[in-house]
Amino acid sequence: MPRVLIELSSADLRIGAVNDALDLAELTAPSGARFLLCGPLTDDFCAEANRRHLATMRRSSRTFSRRAIVPYAIDVMRWAMFIARWRPDVVHLNYAGYGPSLACAAWQCGVPVVARAGPYIAGNLSNRWVSAYVANCRAHAAELLESPLSDRVAIAGDLYRPNRLRSTMTLERPLPPKAAGTVRLVFLGQLVERKGLHVLIEALQGTTAPWELLLAGGDWTADGYPQRIRQMVDAAGLGSRVIFENHRQDVGAILSTADIFVLPSLSEARPRSIIEAMAMGVAVVGSDAGGIPSLIADGRTGLLARAGDPASLADAISRLAVSADLRARLGAAARTHAEQECRADRTAAEYLAVYGRVIDQRRGASGRREALERTGVSP
Repeated sequence: MPRVLIELSSADLRIGAVNDALDLAELTAPSGARFLLCGPLTDDFCAEANRRHLATMRRSSRTFSRRAIVPYAIDVMRWAMFIARWRPDVVHLNYAGYGPSLACAAWQCGVPVVARAGPYIAGNLSNRWVSAYVANCRAHAAELLESPLSDRVAIAGDLYRPNRLRSTMTLERPLPPKAAGTVRLVFLGQLVERKGLHVLIEALQGTTAPWELLLAGGDWTADGYPQRIRQMVDAAGLGSRVIFENHRQDVGAILSTADIFVLPSLSEARPRSIIEAMAMGVAVVGSDAGGIPSLIADGRTGLLARAGDPASLADAISRLAVSADLRARLGAAARTHAEQECRADRTAAEYLAVYGRVIDQRRGASGRREALERTGVSP
């Protein structure tokens, strides 16, 4: 089983990709895989990794810069020396970035590099060093699949873990009780424009069915997009119907209060929040952006609205808000889909298969080079 050195670009436990790294390391441990997680690690991250019996190291790459070529070269040497000591079989980048020094060192040391799928940047040094890009769905790797690197993309699936959701069923702090005669809409996610909350507020202005909205995520006192949404709510006279909650860990407890989960994203990969809502049996309304349609079969496991279209979103919300039977039917189908299709054990096995392929490819290339050298032929 492989020894994997995985570098994170962030250690924020509110980010799905960060939790995916922890889950991947934990899920593959019984098979004998050994992970070392490094990057700009926080005390909270290290404590969580320690709870799962995972090794950590506070060390981060430098990205390539011609103006700082000497410090970059020194950092590559430092990583190469560490690689020679720890002897990983694979280096895994949770975000490839622009020419990270760890990837350069791994390439020079003959260690294959795997990266989480991200945007394609022509001319990025990482394009030469990364042997495989892993995505949770085709939408996640859309740019790479349209690039010269398309043959390096592997679709592994989701690292959603039901046990982690079940561990969050106790409220961290009280929530307002649901108003009588209303349906509660819940949003969980980052407070950024691509999540489409401005589209949601506009849609709700035209929704006549009785509703209330719980918005949970981020920091509602922050400047920028959070304040824009609060101002939209006030201007529309919806303040008494919208509940603002900063980021919380009690996802399961919040979802258990929901009649409808809504995610009106303008762009998206394959959001964990929708999988969690489906697993709870909550009826879901999502936009048709990115990988969301790979989770929601419109009319069977949820409803889809056109991304960025308030009228389409209002129609989908209204259909669910006025029909408890439709909510129950779609919620039950969503739960079944999540249980059958969103299997973290399968995804972890696929990651191990990707590691195995790039290791075999590198060994094969090394063997061919050594054979040519023995015959006196330059490779």
